[in-house]
Amino acid sequence: MSTEQLKAVGRSCEDFELDPSRYGNNLTMSVSLQERSCEICRHWDGNKKICRIGVFDEVLSSLDQT
Repeated sequence: MSTEQLKAVGRSCEDFELDPSRYGNNLTMSVSLQERSCEICRHWDGNKKICRIGVFDEVLSSLDQT
């Protein structure tokens, strides 16, 4: 998976939840749509590069249909 796929899925995923520990020192809990990415979502396992709740492939597939 590419960085662009992670961003596209993050922007489209209804289950996206910001993980503040991955978002840096910004104390705000809001993140603009353009900044959203699986890499800063609390459901993303960065070591295994998988979505812990298993929606990555589903969301990615739905993007391919549009």
